[in-house]
Amino acid sequence: MIYEKGSKCMEKDDILEIDLREIVYILLKKWYLIVLCFVLSAGTAFVVTQFYIKPVYKAETTLFLGKEKDQVSLSFSDIQVNNQLVVDYREILQSRRVAEIINQKFGVGIQEFQKNVNVKTVKDSRLFSISYEDTDPKRAADIVNELATVIQKMADEIIQVKNIKVIDTAKIPENPVKPNKKMNVGAAGLFGLLLGVGLILLLELIDHTFKKPEEVEKMLGINVIGTIPAFDGGKRGKKKAKDEKELQEQYLKNLIVHNNPKSASAEAFRELRTNLYYSSVDSEVKTIVVTSPTLGDGKTVTTVNLAITLARSGKKVLVIDADLRKPKVHHYFGVKNKEGLTNLLTDSKEEVKIKTTERSDISNLYIITSGPIPPNPAEMLNSNRMKSLLEKVREEYDIVIIDTPPVGQVTDAAILAGITDGVILVLASGQTRIEMAKRAFKSLESVKARFIGAVLTKLDVERAGYYSYKYE
Repeated sequence: MIYEKGSKCMEKDDILEIDLREIVYILLKKWYLIVLCFVLSAGTAFVVTQFYIKPVYKAETTLFLGKEKDQVSLSFSDIQVNNQLVVDYREILQSRRVAEIINQKFGVGIQEFQKNVNVKTVKDSRLFSISYEDTDPKRAADIVNELATVIQKMADEIIQVKNIKVIDTAKIPENPVKPNKKMNVGAAGLFGLLLGVGLILLLELIDHTFKKPEEVEKMLGINVIGTIPAFDGGKRGKKKAKDEKELQEQYLKNLIVHNNPKSASAEAFRELRTNLYYSSVDSEVKTIVVTSPTLGDGKTVTTVNLAITLARSGKKVLVIDADLRKPKVHHYFGVKNKEGLTNLLTDSKEEVKIKTTERSDISNLYIITSGPIPPNPAEMLNSNRMKSLLEKVREEYDIVIIDTPPVGQVTDAAILAGITDGVILVLASGQTRIEMAKRAFKSLESVKARFIGAVLTKLDVERAGYYSYKYE
């Protein structure tokens, strides 16, 4: 059914809902971003680890806390004392006095030494170890062995005990303990994967365009009467004088209903035709304005293909190119544009005499091209002569489809929408911004246009889940 005048554009939260299947599809479609982030992160981590971070080596010596020479046996209290002594030795080795000794002998800074030295006990034993980390493996071993000697001397000097024995003398380490190349690269790779996923979802979030029919209905509050899958048509908009013939061939490729009637896109236009018939059950719809929020949304492609589909169903169809700024209808049909709508509107004769162009290979289809581009398109479309023309063609043809400029950029479409039976708003999936669509909707609503519905073109059928069947 046609939407009544004054219907309001939905003002709900603009955040679009994305289900799990959509997320998976989005990630699979843009997998290259995940791979790129993974390679960059893992590669950067490898390069930094391999060439910029100095390897750190750890040397270690093991000592034993036994009994004094004059002791015959070792009591439980002696073991407790030894455990406490390990704590004391740790504090001594990390003291400033020991740090100054190491500084004088090896030139290691006091704070650097205190940060890299470590003393720990071996569980359930009287063994403890002294370790030191340094970028120079030989210096690390020398410092640890020096610390073993220092703690023996200080234990005798400060605590007055001589129960420390060296079990293992530190050797020069061959393999670094830092950085861990595998761990760094692995962690960076995992970060890259998460970064890639996050980047894709962020791009999807800030991409404020329509993707599916449900989003159009939610944001604008009008029914989607047609969903046209993206198809391989000719490229347009690159007009050069020397390429005029090639340009014409490119435009003709977009008549998908005529060129490939068994394709999914052609079937989509036939479904649009069916939905259009249902929309005119309650009130007669004969003059239809086709417009879009912006350039490139597919309004003219929709106009010409819908016209062919209607003509093949037996309807007498007239296509009027009312885009008096950048007319394209004649390109798509491959007809001349010497005379057209502007000539009819500027004719001095009181009675409007309609002159149409036909294509011999498409019956029931008649075309009024734009004619020469005038200096005042809006004024011409808003003239009484234009209204008279519409009244006359309404009587002579079953359906009149009027291609107009984007309503989001100029007022031409809104002018005609106010004096015709209905308007079809064409939106491009993944291209038409929601803000522009809302602006276009309000422009048409301001002239009390009756919305037949919206058509969503360039639909990504894999994402939307439509047209899973194929035509042979």
